[in-house]
Amino acid sequence: MEDIKRKLSEAIDIGFIDPEKAQFYMTPGGFLGLKYEEKDYKRVSLRRAMPIGKPFEYISVADHEDKEIGVIRAIDELPEEQRKVVVDELNKRYFCPEILEVKSVKDKLGYVYFELVLKAGEQVYTKSCAVKDVSKNIRMLDEKRLFIFDVDGNRYIVNDLQSLNGRSLRRLEPYLF
Repeated sequence: MEDIKRKLSEAIDIGFIDPEKAQFYMTPGGFLGLKYEEKDYKRVSLRRAMPIGKPFEYISVADHEDKEIGVIRAIDELPEEQRKVVVDELNKRYFCPEILEVKSVKDKLGYVYFELVLKAGEQVYTKSCAVKDVSKNIRMLDEKRLFIFDVDGNRYIVNDLQSLNGRSLRRLEPYLF
């Protein structure tokens, strides 16, 4: 029985990264690197396991061959300097400007083309994007929030549908499922 428990424990071992042993850094080429357990990974990628509910917990760290090194349980456990490097990298990977207005929507040849007014940080700008398969790429997160994924892999969010003007809401309405 003990052998079975040990095997089960090994099979479900998440492999959390010890924040005291991890050293994240930026390489001269601009990639995220990690020194951990006497190994130097010159290029690692970060992925959120729960990007909406817990964006700063359970961060998977993988090497350049996409093999998981381990999981950061919570970014808050990292020293401040390390936390800044990790958060900056996540912000690049999960860049998601807020939709302030939907200026136009055109549906043609299986694509829906949007002209959006976006806000990222303090910058407000207009951008056009195309969405294919709207049933998968335009998603309600809850009663208020909406995600749009375009054909280039970009993400856009409406944090509160009621904050949009009436025209924008009417333009989005056919795509709200």
